[in-house]
Amino acid sequence: MTGKTYYARRSTPRFSGRGRRNPAPAIIVAVVLLIFGCWLFNLTCGRGKKEDTSSLGEYANRARAFVEASNGIGQAWNETWSGLSDLIADTEDLNRRLEELGNQALDLLSQAKSLVPPRSLESAHEALLICLEQRYRALKNLRPDLLNALSALETEVYAQSISEDLREMAYSDGNYKFFRRVAEEVLQANNLQDVSFPESVWLQDWESATKKRALAFLEALRATEVHGMALLKVTFDPASSILEENGEVVHRLPSVDEVSVTVTVENQGNRPEKEVKVTLSLYSTINTSPTRQEKTIESMGPGERVEVVFQGLRPTTGGVRNILEVKVEPVPKETFIENNDKLIYFTLG
Repeated sequence: MTGKTYYARRSTPRFSGRGRRNPAPAIIVAVVLLIFGCWLFNLTCGRGKKEDTSSLGEYANRARAFVEASNGIGQAWNETWSGLSDLIADTEDLNRRLEELGNQALDLLSQAKSLVPPRSLESAHEALLICLEQRYRALKNLRPDLLNALSALETEVYAQSISEDLREMAYSDGNYKFFRRVAEEVLQANNLQDVSFPESVWLQDWESATKKRALAFLEALRATEVHGMALLKVTFDPASSILEENGEVVHRLPSVDEVSVTVTVENQGNRPEKEVKVTLSLYSTINTSPTRQEKTIESMGPGERVEVVFQGLRPTTGGVRNILEVKVEPVPKETFIENNDKLIYFTLG
């Protein structure tokens, strides 16, 4: 007899993969735009040309607010990145965090696109938009790359993608530096020395964007994983008394036609598990053909305990020794399995 018990389910995200990206075309386009912007700036404005300071000041204040908001997203991203060893224990929560950061970056980019710069700051504003778009794109792509890398057997392909994502952040820092330098030059030329822009750096260490460093990071991250299931206890209904016969522990139950067995399973790892199978086999010394039941625990968090109930078991009566074999199947990457099964003897009457 086989049954399947469904416990409370948590929706598991599916992290869509994506093709490998070559950032070179985007970089070339950005460089061309910046060179053209510099040429246009020098041709039409020049450092010494004055213009309406009120429009310059208004633009600077609004642009600075965008930069400060981007810094806030970048700080949240860096805190998430540095705390991944703890956060990967719950990939659903990690996915939610990364998705939220990506949405914030996209919203910020949309707001910045609606800002119309003064003519002398058009090239600088273009660099700011490129910066914000690169940061949004990096967050958007990092989410599936990172989450898929955590569950993949081979991480090298994802290390390459993560390296590209981090390089996108590094390029965004360079574009922001261009924006800041040009914008502050224009502001100073128009006697607005009290208006300035903050530093904005999302990737402190450019070396961390190399594929070698990304691969080492993923391998170190995955080394913190512990996977392990355990059978804690098995109880009978009706309750049993415990005797010792010839050095063996034997449970004695009242004389009944059917019994139920409750098995307590614990996730002793530090990662969530899903589709955990628990099996029970019942036979006796005179009826050696086992009756088998199987239950599935849909999901278990780290440290979580779940009771699985097997009902309708009909053991052999008349004082005959019955044998109960209970086992929780090892989960992927589980190495210690000595506490995954129990063998229990019992009699009725």
